[in-house]
Amino acid sequence: MARSADTRRTALIAFLFLLLAVTFSGTILSNKNGNDLYISEVCPHNENVIHDSVGFYQDYIVLTNPSDHMIDLEGYGLSDKRSELREFVFSGSVIQPLGTLVVWTDYPSQFGDGYYDEDAIYTDFKISDHEYLYLTDPYGRVIDSLRIPNMSSNEVLLRDKPNARGSVGTSGFIKKSTPVVSKDIEPPRMSADSGFYEHPFELSMSGKYDVYYTDDGSNPYLYGKPYEGQIQIIDRSNLPDIYSVLGPVSAAYEQFYPDKPVAKSTIIRAVSQRDDGTFSEESVATFFVGKEVRDICSDSYIVSMVSDPDGLFSDYDGIYMSGITWELNSEKVASMGADPVYAPANYNMRGKGWRRGAKLMLFDPDGNCLYDEDDIVSIRGKSSRAVVQKGFNIRPQTDDGTVFNGLIDGAGDILMLRTGSAEDVFLTNFRDALNARIADNLKVGAQRSLCCQMFLNGEYWGCYSLQEHLDTSFIEARYNVSAENVNLIKIDGEPEVLSELTSDLNMYQDVERFLAEHDLSVDADYKQFCDMVDIDSAIDYYCAEIFFANDDAYLGNKALWRARNVGPNPYEDGKWRFLLFDLDNTDGYAPNAGADIDSFIDGSYAGYNATDDLFFSGLIKNSDFRQRFRERFEELLANDFSYETIEKIIDEFENRYEEPMVSSVRRFHDAEFTEKQYHENVRVVREFFRERGRYIGGYLELHMGESGR
Repeated sequence: MARSADTRRTALIAFLFLLLAVTFSGTILSNKNGNDLYISEVCPHNENVIHDSVGFYQDYIVLTNPSDHMIDLEGYGLSDKRSELREFVFSGSVIQPLGTLVVWTDYPSQFGDGYYDEDAIYTDFKISDHEYLYLTDPYGRVIDSLRIPNMSSNEVLLRDKPNARGSVGTSGFIKKSTPVVSKDIEPPRMSADSGFYEHPFELSMSGKYDVYYTDDGSNPYLYGKPYEGQIQIIDRSNLPDIYSVLGPVSAAYEQFYPDKPVAKSTIIRAVSQRDDGTFSEESVATFFVGKEVRDICSDSYIVSMVSDPDGLFSDYDGIYMSGITWELNSEKVASMGADPVYAPANYNMRGKGWRRGAKLMLFDPDGNCLYDEDDIVSIRGKSSRAVVQKGFNIRPQTDDGTVFNGLIDGAGDILMLRTGSAEDVFLTNFRDALNARIADNLKVGAQRSLCCQMFLNGEYWGCYSLQEHLDTSFIEARYNVSAENVNLIKIDGEPEVLSELTSDLNMYQDVERFLAEHDLSVDADYKQFCDMVDIDSAIDYYCAEIFFANDDAYLGNKALWRARNVGPNPYEDGKWRFLLFDLDNTDGYAPNAGADIDSFIDGSYAGYNATDDLFFSGLIKNSDFRQRFRERFEELLANDFSYETIEKIIDEFENRYEEPMVSSVRRFHDAEFTEKQYHENVRVVREFFRERGRYIGGYLELHMGESGR
């Protein structure tokens, strides 16, 4: 039966009232829960403002609730796309009255899915300059929006209400006071230059304004004491250690503490301050006083590194420490059964937020100061980051600068202070440098180095190799190919692009695809491959890795480069060329990899040997390659790889590293370490090379000779 008109009218009115009530109630709910909510801070270039509990300096957004009631964020959204306002939707989060919430943009993946801040919020999108950000309520309505302007590193866009334009400034998360520094104010002048002094002396300083200084490596802007008269510069070696006793510095290795104070220099950091509170830039000097420190430093290069102690040794952001990053993740590491060597710890973090400014001075073996410059330092390596004696990358502070320019012939912009990784650091500490020297005349790039010792904030920090760094500037310096035209790939399980363009990876993967899809025993395919790869460089690379019996090669520690665009330079032919690096697990280091190891088919810790390698396994199918490879290897065995040649290089390295290594091992590992033990460690290397040519020559004939076909 049809309803009457009055009945339909009554139903319609009731429906309209219900719709109005729902809408009104939704509006009230929105007002109650969200109309107060707004985006109060945005940082699209977070280098070191604030990091999450894993240690990642992700870009971030801050939401603020200025009201007196809690806001449940269930169903609220954030997006950088007007066409997709539900790009990220909150679930299970609240903001307390007058509270804030940090939202990290894009999930960090350095350690894989197993590590993340469980209490943090990560969006699925990144933010950048000139983008719009939208905050929506559970009904999809935009309750706040903003446009991100062009911003510099660590700058934030600050706002105090919804839909405000905001202002670019400094984040409220930055707690440390930042001194105002002016280049117009002349830094203090010191009466003595950095260097070595036989006896204590008095240092005076002068400046137009008040002078403040520290003598323990600490920051003079924050902790400087007023200069009121001459300063006694003495031999500080018997004074208690400040930095050498700090820890923990490793989540994987037991930390050794010296049983007596380490050798020391005196670091003077001084600034002038004008009446209005403005400071000058720093004056920094390193003074070595007395016989003990001179004996340790004799006949080797000395690096003095001075950097703010908090940035090196504090729990929160000290790059040398296990720190809060390890503390917050240690239980998770244990529950996952993960390797602590690679687990989240301050020293394992990458990126600009984990770099620190430093003053670097380099003294030659006669004690002359060759370089005095401001640089940027960071912890280097992969597994070696967990070692107690850590290595450093050293970058110039300016884009057009270099580190110790001209010190190492053909070096690029960046240098490394490198130890022998976890394997060789307390044995010889020179296997990598030695092998690079042996391969110096080969058609494969290898890193040159100098033996040196380091003092960190005035305390003795051991023996290092000051070495070239593999990057595009290294290729430019060595091969005269513009860094902007270099495609550099490093393989560590998976290929990683070290050059500027992510599309460079496709160029390398084209070679891998070609190898997977073609049979190089076919001469036409082999010729095509030779048009892609410098075959002489490939031959020398595999000759070297096989000869050195590197048990950590091929699957990792392999690098290739090419000129992206063809040019007139012989190295701009567009062909891939090989690079050698990380040659520590070699020369008889592994107990089962002595001179008699058949490293064509055996010796890799990962079971991935030369004949398993994608490149080499394909190439040895071709008879022409096999002949060229055998002939080249035989030539090297008679010359560069002959024991007669290598013995002289070992003698040089053994003598050069003896005193630095004994001092270094006593500092970091064994207080009773002797010269005899050091020479015994070198003897293992010497015996490897004494017998290596005979054994590898036999394996060469077995695998590459007529009988091996």
